[in-house]
Amino acid sequence: MKKIFYILSIIIISQFTGCIVFNSVSYEVNVNEDGTGSALLIIEDINTDATTEEAINEDVKSILEHGLKSQSFVDDMKGEGKIITSRNVIVENEKLNAIVSYEFSEISKVEGLQFDDPYYYLTIPVEDSIISTNGQITKTSEYKRIVWDKSIKTLKFKMYSD
Repeated sequence: MKKIFYILSIIIISQFTGCIVFNSVSYEVNVNEDGTGSALLIIEDINTDATTEEAINEDVKSILEHGLKSQSFVDDMKGEGKIITSRNVIVENEKLNAIVSYEFSEISKVEGLQFDDPYYYLTIPVEDSIISTNGQITKTSEYKRIVWDKSIKTLKFKMYSD
């Protein structure tokens, strides 16, 4: 899960003076037979923990100018194997949300998802909270894992932020 938050930080901002925080993140990952596919990422209730007006403005600028408009964001994601197809921020129920769609050439480019025939899986720290998934959750004392049979072509999961 820590990797997910690191990548989301890159998605939303490059440099900031406060911290961008959010309530939850969800993924819908469509996988093709050859392992390529597309992902829809929804980040809900984006906010800042900045305490000064200047820091708050800098965080807002980072989200809107870097994450939403800049070519450098698209280039950064391409370097990670994610080809951005759309990105948007919306206000819904007085909360700021971000929606990012991208294509990938390998499932491992999607937040550490793995494929070990006949299963897709995502392993996260035991302390992370899974809100929902269409996969099966297994837990050990060391980690949680979401597992999907390869017959499932849309892998879904939603998690709370730390």
